[in-house]
Amino acid sequence: EVNSSLKRPAPNDIWEIIEFPICLLSAETNTIIDVYHSYVRPSIKTTLNEVCISITGITQSIADCSPTFDIVWEQVQQFLLKHSLISLADHNSSCHSFTWITCGNWDLKTMLPLQLKQSRLDRPEFINEFINIKELYMEYYSSTRIRGMKDLLKKLNLKLEGRHHSGIDDTKNITKIAQWFIEHKHPLKLTYKENGHK
Repeated sequence: EVNSSLKRPAPNDIWEIIEFPICLLSAETNTIIDVYHSYVRPSIKTTLNEVCISITGITQSIADCSPTFDIVWEQVQQFLLKHSLISLADHNSSCHSFTWITCGNWDLKTMLPLQLKQSRLDRPEFINEFINIKELYMEYYSSTRIRGMKDLLKKLNLKLEGRHHSGIDDTKNITKIAQWFIEHKHPLKLTYKENGHK
Protein backbone atom coordinates (compact mmCIF):
# COMPACT_ATOMS: atom_id res chain seq x y z
CA GLU A 1 0.00 0.00 0.00
CA VAL A 2 2.16 2.87 -1.26
CA ASN A 3 1.17 6.49 -0.75
CA SER A 4 1.80 9.11 -3.42
CA SER A 5 2.44 12.84 -3.21
CA LEU A 6 -0.84 13.66 -4.99
CA LYS A 7 -4.26 12.30 -4.10
CA ARG A 8 -6.30 14.52 -6.43
CA PRO A 9 -3.91 15.31 -9.27
CA ALA A 10 -4.58 17.58 -12.20
CA PRO A 11 -3.56 16.51 -15.72
CA ASN A 12 0.23 16.45 -16.21
CA ASP A 13 0.89 16.60 -12.46
CA ILE A 14 3.84 14.60 -11.19
CA TRP A 15 3.18 11.69 -8.85
CA GLU A 16 5.84 10.39 -6.48
CA ILE A 17 5.78 7.70 -3.82
CA ILE A 18 6.09 9.21 -0.34
CA GLU A 19 5.48 6.10 1.80
CA PHE A 20 6.45 2.47 1.26
CA PRO A 21 5.21 -0.11 3.79
CA ILE A 22 5.29 -3.93 3.63
CA CYS A 23 3.85 -6.56 5.98
CA LEU A 24 5.30 -10.01 5.34
CA LEU A 25 2.60 -12.59 6.05
CA SER A 26 3.21 -16.35 6.20
CA ALA A 27 0.47 -18.24 4.38
CA GLU A 28 1.46 -21.38 6.32
CA THR A 29 1.14 -19.98 9.85
CA ASN A 30 -1.09 -16.99 9.03
CA THR A 31 1.15 -14.75 11.11
CA ILE A 32 3.12 -11.60 10.32
CA ILE A 33 6.80 -12.46 10.00
CA ASP A 34 8.26 -8.99 9.54
CA VAL A 35 7.38 -5.40 8.65
CA TYR A 36 9.22 -2.88 6.51
CA HIS A 37 8.23 0.78 6.53
CA SER A 38 9.75 4.01 5.30
CA TYR A 39 8.52 7.42 4.30
CA VAL A 40 10.04 8.75 1.08
CA ARG A 41 11.33 12.21 0.24
CA PRO A 42 10.01 13.32 -3.17
CA SER A 43 12.75 14.33 -5.60
CA ILE A 44 10.93 16.16 -8.39
CA LYS A 45 8.14 18.12 -6.76
CA THR A 46 9.48 18.38 -3.24
CA THR A 47 6.62 20.29 -1.58
CA LEU A 48 3.57 18.28 -0.50
CA ASN A 49 0.19 19.86 -1.09
CA GLU A 50 -2.31 20.39 1.71
CA VAL A 51 -4.75 17.77 0.39
CA CYS A 52 -2.03 15.11 0.44
CA ILE A 53 -0.98 16.08 3.97
CA SER A 54 -4.54 16.01 5.31
CA ILE A 55 -5.36 12.64 3.71
CA THR A 56 -2.14 10.73 4.43
CA GLY A 57 -1.02 12.42 7.65
CA ILE A 58 2.46 12.75 6.15
CA THR A 59 3.76 16.22 6.93
CA GLN A 60 6.35 18.19 5.00
CA SER A 61 8.86 17.74 7.83
CA ILE A 62 8.40 13.94 7.73
CA ALA A 63 8.98 13.93 3.97
CA ASP A 64 12.00 16.24 4.23
CA CYS A 65 13.71 13.97 6.79
CA SER A 66 13.11 10.77 4.79
CA PRO A 67 15.35 9.00 2.27
CA THR A 68 14.75 9.38 -1.45
CA PHE A 69 13.05 6.62 -3.43
CA ASP A 70 16.25 5.08 -4.81
CA ILE A 71 17.47 4.45 -1.26
CA VAL A 72 14.10 3.15 -0.12
CA TRP A 73 13.86 0.83 -3.13
CA GLU A 74 17.27 -0.63 -2.29
CA GLN A 75 16.06 -1.17 1.29
CA VAL A 76 12.94 -2.92 -0.03
CA GLN A 77 15.08 -5.27 -2.11
CA GLN A 78 17.34 -5.96 0.87
CA PHE A 79 14.24 -6.74 2.95
CA LEU A 80 13.10 -9.23 0.31
CA LEU A 81 16.60 -10.72 0.08
CA LYS A 82 16.80 -11.09 3.86
CA HIS A 83 13.74 -13.31 3.74
CA SER A 84 14.95 -15.22 0.63
CA LEU A 85 12.03 -13.93 -1.43
CA ILE A 86 14.15 -12.80 -4.37
CA SER A 87 17.33 -14.23 -5.79
CA LEU A 88 20.67 -12.97 -4.54
CA ALA A 89 22.20 -13.51 -7.99
CA ASP A 90 19.55 -11.50 -9.81
CA HIS A 91 17.32 -9.01 -8.02
CA ASN A 92 15.11 -8.92 -11.10
CA SER A 93 14.01 -12.53 -10.83
CA SER A 94 11.44 -13.82 -8.38
CA CYS A 95 11.86 -17.04 -6.46
CA HIS A 96 8.07 -17.43 -6.75
CA SER A 97 7.80 -17.98 -3.01
CA PHE A 98 5.79 -14.82 -2.45
CA THR A 99 3.27 -12.53 -4.04
CA TRP A 100 2.08 -9.02 -3.30
CA ILE A 101 -1.39 -8.38 -1.92
CA THR A 102 -3.03 -5.01 -2.48
CA CYS A 103 -6.52 -3.55 -2.20
CA GLY A 104 -6.85 -2.23 -5.73
CA ASN A 105 -4.60 -2.33 -8.79
CA TRP A 106 -3.20 1.19 -8.63
CA ASP A 107 -0.24 0.62 -6.26
CA LEU A 108 1.57 -2.03 -8.30
CA LYS A 109 0.04 -1.67 -11.75
CA THR A 110 0.42 2.11 -11.99
CA MET A 111 2.27 3.93 -9.21
CA LEU A 112 5.30 1.72 -8.53
CA PRO A 113 6.18 1.24 -12.24
CA LEU A 114 5.78 5.00 -12.74
CA GLN A 115 8.07 5.78 -9.81
CA LEU A 116 10.71 3.31 -11.00
CA LYS A 117 10.65 4.95 -14.43
CA GLN A 118 10.90 8.46 -12.96
CA SER A 119 13.80 7.34 -10.77
CA ARG A 120 15.48 5.67 -13.75
CA LEU A 121 15.51 2.32 -12.01
CA ASP A 122 14.95 -1.05 -13.65
CA ARG A 123 11.52 -2.58 -13.27
CA PRO A 124 11.99 -6.04 -11.72
CA GLU A 125 9.91 -9.05 -12.70
CA PHE A 126 8.76 -9.59 -9.13
CA ILE A 127 6.35 -6.65 -9.26
CA ASN A 128 4.59 -7.91 -12.40
CA GLU A 129 1.95 -9.99 -10.63
CA PHE A 130 -0.15 -9.51 -7.54
CA ILE A 131 -3.40 -10.24 -5.73
CA ASN A 132 -6.02 -7.51 -5.59
CA ILE A 133 -7.85 -8.71 -2.47
CA LYS A 134 -10.86 -6.53 -3.24
CA GLU A 135 -11.26 -8.15 -6.67
CA LEU A 136 -10.77 -11.61 -5.17
CA TYR A 137 -13.54 -11.01 -2.63
CA MET A 138 -15.93 -9.96 -5.39
CA GLU A 139 -15.02 -13.10 -7.34
CA TYR A 140 -15.64 -15.44 -4.40
CA TYR A 141 -18.84 -13.79 -3.24
CA SER A 142 -20.28 -12.50 -6.55
CA SER A 143 -20.47 -9.22 -4.70
CA THR A 144 -21.54 -5.85 -5.89
CA ARG A 145 -18.62 -3.48 -6.33
CA ILE A 146 -16.47 -2.96 -3.23
CA ARG A 147 -15.76 0.75 -2.84
CA GLY A 148 -12.47 0.32 -1.04
CA MET A 149 -10.63 -1.14 1.91
CA LYS A 150 -12.99 0.29 4.56
CA ASP A 151 -15.97 -1.19 2.73
CA LEU A 152 -14.27 -4.59 2.51
CA LEU A 153 -13.36 -4.56 6.22
CA LYS A 154 -16.98 -3.79 7.04
CA LYS A 155 -18.25 -6.68 4.93
CA LEU A 156 -15.88 -9.03 6.77
CA ASN A 157 -16.80 -7.61 10.20
CA LEU A 158 -13.21 -6.53 10.75
CA LYS A 159 -12.32 -3.36 12.60
CA LEU A 160 -10.42 -0.59 10.84
CA GLU A 161 -7.27 -0.04 12.87
CA GLY A 162 -5.19 3.12 12.74
CA ARG A 163 -5.64 5.94 10.26
CA HIS A 164 -7.25 5.26 6.89
CA HIS A 165 -4.89 6.33 4.07
CA SER A 166 -1.84 5.99 6.30
CA GLY A 167 0.25 3.60 4.21
CA ILE A 168 1.45 1.49 7.13
CA ASP A 169 -1.99 1.33 8.75
CA ASP A 170 -3.66 0.44 5.45
CA THR A 171 -1.05 -2.28 4.93
CA LYS A 172 -1.80 -3.77 8.35
CA ASN A 173 -5.53 -3.68 7.60
CA ILE A 174 -5.01 -5.37 4.22
CA THR A 175 -2.97 -8.00 6.04
CA LYS A 176 -5.93 -8.60 8.39
CA ILE A 177 -8.14 -9.13 5.35
CA ALA A 178 -5.63 -11.62 3.89
CA GLN A 179 -5.56 -13.44 7.25
CA TRP A 180 -9.37 -13.65 7.12
CA PHE A 181 -9.13 -15.28 3.68
CA ILE A 182 -6.63 -17.83 4.99
CA GLU A 183 -8.73 -18.57 8.08
CA HIS A 184 -11.79 -19.16 5.90
CA LYS A 185 -9.89 -21.43 3.48
CA HIS A 186 -10.21 -19.08 0.51
CA PRO A 187 -7.18 -19.53 -1.79
CA LEU A 188 -5.15 -16.38 -2.28
CA LYS A 189 -4.72 -16.53 -6.06
CA LEU A 190 -3.32 -14.01 -8.50
CA THR A 191 -5.75 -11.49 -9.96
CA TYR A 192 -3.24 -9.60 -12.11
CA LYS A 193 -0.24 -10.57 -14.17
CA GLU A 194 1.58 -8.19 -16.49
CA ASN A 195 0.74 -8.83 -20.16
CA GLY A 196 -2.52 -10.45 -19.18
CA HIS A 197 -5.24 -10.17 -16.58
CA LYS A 198 -5.72 -13.54 -14.88
